[in-house]
Amino acid sequence: MRGAEYRVLGPLEVLFNGEPIAVPAGRGRALLATLLMRPNQFVSSDELVDRLWEGSPLSADRATKTLHMTVARLRQALGPANCVSTTTNGYLAEVGNLDLLRFRALAGTDPHAALELWRGPVLSNVDSDALHRDDVPKLVEERLTVLERRIEQDLGRGRASELVPELRSLTAEHPLRERFWAQLMVALYRSDQQAAALEAFREVSDLLADELGIDPGPSLKELHQSILRAEPELTARRDTVVPRQLPPDLGGFTGRDEDLARLDRLLSSGESTQTVVISAIAGSAGVGKTALAVHWAHRVRARFPDGQLAVNLRGYDQENPLTPHDALGQLLRGLGRSAKEIPDDTDQRIGEYRSLLADRRVLVLLDNARAAEQVRPLLPGGRSVALVTSRSDLRGLVALNDAKVLKLGVLPLDEAVQLLGKVIGTNRTDAEPEDTAELARLCACLPLALRIAASFLASEPDLRVRDLVDQLSTEDRLAELEIGDDRQAAVRAAFDLSYTALGPDEQRMFRVLGLAPRADFTPMSAGALMGVPSGQALQLLRTLARAHLVEEHEPQRFSQHDLLRLHARERATGEESEESRKAAVVRFLDHHLHSLGNAEAAVPLFRAEKTLTERDPVVEVAVFSDKDAAIAWCRCEHDLLFELCEFALAEGHLEHAWKLAYSMISYIQLSCSNEDRSRVFTIALDAARRLGDRFAEAVALHSLGIAAKNRHEFEAAERMLREGLQIRREIGHRRGIAISEAELASTYLWQGRHDEALLHYRESVEQWRLTGNKRGWATSMNSLAYTHVRNGDFVEAIAISEQAFEALEQLDTVTPSAMDTLAQAYAGMGDVGKAAQLYREIFSSHGLGYIGVRPQAEILFHGAQVLDRAGHRQEALPHARQALALAEQGRLGMVADVRQLVRDLEN
Repeated sequence: MRGAEYRVLGPLEVLFNGEPIAVPAGRGRALLATLLMRPNQFVSSDELVDRLWEGSPLSADRATKTLHMTVARLRQALGPANCVSTTTNGYLAEVGNLDLLRFRALAGTDPHAALELWRGPVLSNVDSDALHRDDVPKLVEERLTVLERRIEQDLGRGRASELVPELRSLTAEHPLRERFWAQLMVALYRSDQQAAALEAFREVSDLLADELGIDPGPSLKELHQSILRAEPELTARRDTVVPRQLPPDLGGFTGRDEDLARLDRLLSSGESTQTVVISAIAGSAGVGKTALAVHWAHRVRARFPDGQLAVNLRGYDQENPLTPHDALGQLLRGLGRSAKEIPDDTDQRIGEYRSLLADRRVLVLLDNARAAEQVRPLLPGGRSVALVTSRSDLRGLVALNDAKVLKLGVLPLDEAVQLLGKVIGTNRTDAEPEDTAELARLCACLPLALRIAASFLASEPDLRVRDLVDQLSTEDRLAELEIGDDRQAAVRAAFDLSYTALGPDEQRMFRVLGLAPRADFTPMSAGALMGVPSGQALQLLRTLARAHLVEEHEPQRFSQHDLLRLHARERATGEESEESRKAAVVRFLDHHLHSLGNAEAAVPLFRAEKTLTERDPVVEVAVFSDKDAAIAWCRCEHDLLFELCEFALAEGHLEHAWKLAYSMISYIQLSCSNEDRSRVFTIALDAARRLGDRFAEAVALHSLGIAAKNRHEFEAAERMLREGLQIRREIGHRRGIAISEAELASTYLWQGRHDEALLHYRESVEQWRLTGNKRGWATSMNSLAYTHVRNGDFVEAIAISEQAFEALEQLDTVTPSAMDTLAQAYAGMGDVGKAAQLYREIFSSHGLGYIGVRPQAEILFHGAQVLDRAGHRQEALPHARQALALAEQGRLGMVADVRQLVRDLEN
């Protein structure tokens, strides 16, 4: 329960978001109780003073001040649950969630529910003579009146013999309350105890005469005469049946606290806002819908004094689903109708069923429903409640019958572990906590799978959890998660029933999803797998979501838990041809490859045209309005993109394997770690060599050389870069030669081998000139200038840098790296003011967001150093801290230097 809740029907309690708030004892507690006993009503300051200080009158001035102090302390103690408002000359408690208000709202319509709100003697923890003298007795009288009403209802429902012990206790506790005596006489008479009923009248007559000197009232006298005459009006219907059909509760039921609380709230809201509440508990096979429904039904069965009905509708079963006609027959028999009394016509059965429930409060559990049409005729009227479980979300009931849908997912990991502990004993789970958690994950935290796995361990006390984990990890997991002689205790069988209930298109969509390397789909990627447009794929996915075979965990993004994925893959292997499976995978890979190609084109780091695969026209691809959108998509798909490279290699789609990596170069440069680069280009190199593709091999070697350089493994970097450069020379790829020369130069520069670096940067500049690529030429010129900076030749650095700068300005692509080089040259010449201004321009632009982690970190580091030298330490500090964060994120070799700068600036 969210927000503040107040309780006076028992000890005074205040809760906020379900947690108790300590109300100060003494006058503060008495003040709050007095106001809550008159909810939302003005109480004058004078009356409150009289109540709180009775017998100790205060002067007017002191009374006002002391009352104000008491109110202030109470408000402070209540905190967010404060309900005390000041009015002119008084106070009031502004409350909505107060048990007293709920009691009075329910008293006339549902006395059973009203009386359940009482927790013991009213305000037993409040010390106030006035309160217990003037207010509490009135409330106790209200309770007795409602209790009389509840007993009258129960008598009308044929529960006479059940009521006799309670009424004997009530007449002993309230001997002068004639209504209880009258109800006792009726209960005894209807229980075939006419003599006992007449004896009860004699007993109350003697009691009234001895205590008060009076005779029983007219009502009791008339009832006495009716009993003597055995009048038919006194006889209750003999065919009233109170069904108790709930299945046994699950002793080891675990967790689901939030779901149980929501069901409680649905029931409460139904009492105040509508006559019928239908809670359709939807979820995938094995998720525990029936267990939750039965457990909750047992928790609230006292709220349904006229009984509980239960029917298995067999919606997802090996047998045919139960028809509404046959289900109504079961329900009517549960309500006491014989076979001869049950009409043959379905509509007449509906009428008879609803007539029998019209004035009763019954909980009707409709388990395993297939469709709304199967359930709708079974919905009770009046104040009864239907609780429906289904693998479908039964949205027709939501639309036309105001159903409330509670969707169940798998258990959280901690609750899954608790469930295992309840079945096999916490001594075993505590002894192997990590293995127990792994077992829960292998079961996808699905309650059915967890219970099957736990049953193996429970039946074999010497079997370690680790042994079962190893077994499920290496063998057919779905085959292992079943109990051979009990088809209901089998995960695969449960999934099969859901699958066979689908239409042909939905079945195919479900099974091709199992061909992907991970269960994370968009309408486009799922459409690619099936070979249909994304709009059609979205409709199919949402149908699967309603059947709980996928989950739409965010808008237009779908997933499955591991066991469903295994089942989908099994179905695909068994029902799709090898050719069909291969085509689906190629389409799926093409969707991501060509989407990556569009993302690469939107991020202008590298201008090279990338030749992709030919794709089926049905395969749709993502398009991007700008580089921000492209990068956002890559980040969203990050894990899948890297897994796809591995998947493509493992499945033998070698061209996709290396081209996926190649199409990620800009994204890797901007947003990924060095480990990410090594991971995908190791795959790309393997694929390229198996293909015999020299161009692809050079691309992979080049990128792996960069990764080695970033790790300061310079010997390995030089070897791979030279090998890649040699291949590019052999195949005549001049652009590639220019890039390789520049990267080889950078590797020498990092080692302080400036002469070799200058040599290779000059060669790179020349190769760019020969290709006519002005941007590439300017980029390598900038690198050449930076090498002169590192070599201490600042005059030459400025001359070369200004040439590069001018070329980039003409292309309208001045980069932060070019400005950094020029700034470093000026700083080297001693013009730190001009250098600082250049860094301010870099930092105020958005350019840094579109270069890699390392260059970002280096430029921020350089800028912080220059600003510090220029005397702007506080301005330098945030840039140094940002550089450190990036260096640590990228695990760069410069971390120690940057950290030292941050320390120096902070001190």
